[in-house]
Amino acid sequence: MKKFLTVVGIMVMLSSSVNAACTTFQCPTDYKISGGASTFFGTVSGSNFVARKTAESIIKKSIQKEAQGDFDVRMEIFGTGDLLDGKFKSLSITGTDIVADDIYLSYLNLKTICDYNHIIVNTKKNTATFKENFGMTFGAIMTEEDINNSMKSALYKGTIDSINSIGKNSKLFSIKSAKVKIINNKFMYVVKIGFPLLGTSKDIVISSNINVHKGRIIFTQTEVMNDMLKLDLSKITYLLNNLNPLNFSLRILENKDADMQVQEAVIKDNKIYVNGIITIDKDVVTECKE
Repeated sequence: MKKFLTVVGIMVMLSSSVNAACTTFQCPTDYKISGGASTFFGTVSGSNFVARKTAESIIKKSIQKEAQGDFDVRMEIFGTGDLLDGKFKSLSITGTDIVADDIYLSYLNLKTICDYNHIIVNTKKNTATFKENFGMTFGAIMTEEDINNSMKSALYKGTIDSINSIGKNSKLFSIKSAKVKIINNKFMYVVKIGFPLLGTSKDIVISSNINVHKGRIIFTQTEVMNDMLKLDLSKITYLLNNLNPLNFSLRILENKDADMQVQEAVIKDNKIYVNGIITIDKDVVTECKE
């Protein structure tokens, strides 16, 4: 399936506040658009309005082919001619109750950073060329239910299998099941671990806070809630970060041609609120394949 971000980028063309980690991103300053006269006549004639609405409709329909959810698309354009050339002022995409690539999000908003964007599409090759640096801020909300549904995906189960392969070789442990609970704004990872040598299994509840480090969500101040079980907390934190379902849930925003950086992640009202930035460098050609 096509990645969500790639679809957004390419479908823009088919419609013919940055933190320290992202300070290298610069919006274009030297660009050419049709000019005031063209924009004026487009506004007066109504062609700009029709072009903008048509673009918004095509982008929305294209996203809905790849993701379930309720989407709203808003675009600002310079003029009809500029839009046909792949130039537009801004794009905002908001979705609720999203399911894409087996990932669940209650809310997602993507909004372009720069007031000038230029992408050229090749419909025959199904590629998009970013003629200028391209950036979007994103904001997402995940509930306990969203995260647990995402953890049912084959890819997340593959992550657990990779951890189990380590325990299997040493015959020390195997993860039987895993789920998430969010109680009193505290993240809890509930995992059933089997101990082959003992012939038994135990439910372990790991409580943690969340933070951001180098653009990724990490767990901090990890505690094992089971009094009868003594474990090395540093190893538990390492294990939990390797199984991190929050970063996994943001994978629909990732693309090999883009850089995604989480800026903030907090738990509020027993929901996970995340925001950050996605950037694509000038002259990158991204390809969208089935």
